[in-house]
Amino acid sequence: MSKGGKMKMNIVIVGGGPAGVIAALTAKSVYPDKSVLMIKDIGDGVVPCAIPYMIHTLKDPKENAMGNLPLENAGVKILVGKAVELDADKKKLGLDSGQNIEFERLILATGSLPIDPPIPGIDKQGIFGIKKSLSYNIVIREKAKKAKHIVIIGGGFIGAEFADEMARGSQSTVHIIEVMPKLLSTAFDDEFCDDAENALANLGVLIHKQRKVVSINGDAAVESVTLDNGDQIPADMVLIGIGGKPNVELAQQAGFLITDGGSIWVDSYMRTKNKNIFAIGDCALKRDFFTRQEVPVWLASTATAEARIAGTNVYGVRVLRQIQGTISAFSTKLGSLSMASAGMISQACKHEEFSVVSGQAEAPDRHPGFLPGAKMLKVKLIFAKKAGVLLGGQVSGGPSVGELINAIAIGIQMRLDVRELDMMQIATHPLLTSAPTAHPLINAAHQALAKLRENA
Repeated sequence: MSKGGKMKMNIVIVGGGPAGVIAALTAKSVYPDKSVLMIKDIGDGVVPCAIPYMIHTLKDPKENAMGNLPLENAGVKILVGKAVELDADKKKLGLDSGQNIEFERLILATGSLPIDPPIPGIDKQGIFGIKKSLSYNIVIREKAKKAKHIVIIGGGFIGAEFADEMARGSQSTVHIIEVMPKLLSTAFDDEFCDDAENALANLGVLIHKQRKVVSINGDAAVESVTLDNGDQIPADMVLIGIGGKPNVELAQQAGFLITDGGSIWVDSYMRTKNKNIFAIGDCALKRDFFTRQEVPVWLASTATAEARIAGTNVYGVRVLRQIQGTISAFSTKLGSLSMASAGMISQACKHEEFSVVSGQAEAPDRHPGFLPGAKMLKVKLIFAKKAGVLLGGQVSGGPSVGELINAIAIGIQMRLDVRELDMMQIATHPLLTSAPTAHPLINAAHQALAKLRENA
């Protein structure tokens, strides 16, 4: 289409990340006779969750490219460009190329933008943020392979996973600077945070907790960073991994309601105040599953669930699939340690004044535990003290953690109580699971139930 031309489409999705892709595929599946257009401003997008592993783990960073083939096969049209103007009443979208798109229904999946902290010297060469472009991450990969001293600002999932990747794949000295007392402290209780820190320390990562970077030093390129206690750390590469913020510029310009947390307001069907326009993924309001308060939790798993709801109900509510709120289900792998969390952690329960009881159990993830490859599996479950309803769970150990947390996540969403988990029927096998006589998921529930009976 030529510059300044017009295009009419039934359904338009703005954004080419996981939320946008799933929304487009869902809409085309549910409404096969409708035309679907995806507009994305990054032509060489990548799978966001695997960005850290483009440094060393993937042999070729192109292996993490987010291809267009599934969309093309489904009949979804794709346009690379940036939406810069939205007229919600006239149902028109303007692109930076001068093109104009008319739509019947619009789904905003504009994602999030990385946060750049106001640190003097942050504009020097050798400073990198987290971006979802293949070409950008190829530059990071090449720099990381040559760097001798790497400083990562931020000890959340992004920072920890990049530290793990960079420490395992090269001879670089890797530092993490984290302002909080523990790494990963928003997703795990202290004992699990300690496990994560030990896993990284065993890889040689140097961790600086309760510290801030106050300046980035050097001439044109970074040479060191200075911490708030005066320590100076050599650095020829700095990675900013302190999180992101919702990308709401287009919606804000169009007069949409933006929440106190900076997200696009949506209802339980991902509809904005304009029922013809939806918002999903990182740009859209996230409510906590338990309190319904706004929370800054942006996950691909949550985004794709929202995308299915929006894509299904874009021409009116067909399925009563309300988003009840995010349960903040996370998983990660640091060194040989796999970790996962879902629902509320102890700190959140205390902050929200939830009266709770917890149970914790450990057992090898194979039986007997002397079988090759066996790892200790640790499970902690948190329940409401009176009702016994499952509020949260944390797991660490081997690779089975990745799916065990999903069982806990569905238990939270289905509001299972401690007695149901205590009586849970499970499949076991010596090479695959803990022993049925000592499964830590059931034993953690059993321990919590015993506490509840003591307090009855």
